[in-house]
Formats: sequence, structure tokens, C-alpha cells
Amino acid sequence: MFSASLLICLLPIIVLGDSGPTDFYPEDLCSAQGGQCIKLDECSVPVDDIYLNLCPEQQAEGAECCHGVSTKEYRCKRFGGDCVADGRPCPDHLQKPQATDCLKGTFCCIFI
Repeated sequence: MFSASLLICLLPIIVLGDSGPTDFYPEDLCSAQGGQCIKLDECSVPVDDIYLNLCPEQQAEGAECCHGVSTKEYRCKRFGGDCVADGRPCPDHLQKPQATDCLKGTFCCIFI
């Protein structure tokens, strides 16, 4: 019974694939330019030619130096925020309702 339940839970991931962002580690060349290594087709802004090849250790996996966030990113901390209690002051333009990792009764507020 346990294995059947596990299969049912994992089947969508197996069939559809993981729809989350590809996680790459920071590389000095990209970080020094204010970017982060993200899969090129997941970067939310166009990558200028001057920022190409700044993630050489992970380039074979598709990483390039992006100055946006991944289009598949939904984790609050990756937006530069934190999950805070409902009712806590946070300007509308700094709220990220698309963050999926905040618990019920909290929301994502970007801290700048």
C-alpha cells in the first residue's frame, strides 16, 4: 500500500518533470557583475552579450549570468524577501503573492 501511495505522489513529477527553477551555485565572475547564474531560458530579463559566459563552470548545463530572477522561481527568499505575518506593514509593490513557500497566515514581503 505504501509503495502504491508513493507512486501516486511521484507520478506527476515523473511524467511532467520538475517545473521548478534549475538551481545553480554563484560564480564569482557573475556575482561581481551583480547577477546570478540562472538557466538562460529561465531568466526573466534578456541577458546582454557582455554577461554571457560569466558562469563558465555551469555553462554546459545552460547557466548564464542573469540580472533578473528565474521565470520558474516561486520561493520568497529567492525574491529577496521573507514570509511575514498577515497584517504586518509591507507596501503593495514589495509583496510577492506568487511565492508558494509562505505558510497560511503569512505572505512574502521583499526587503530592500
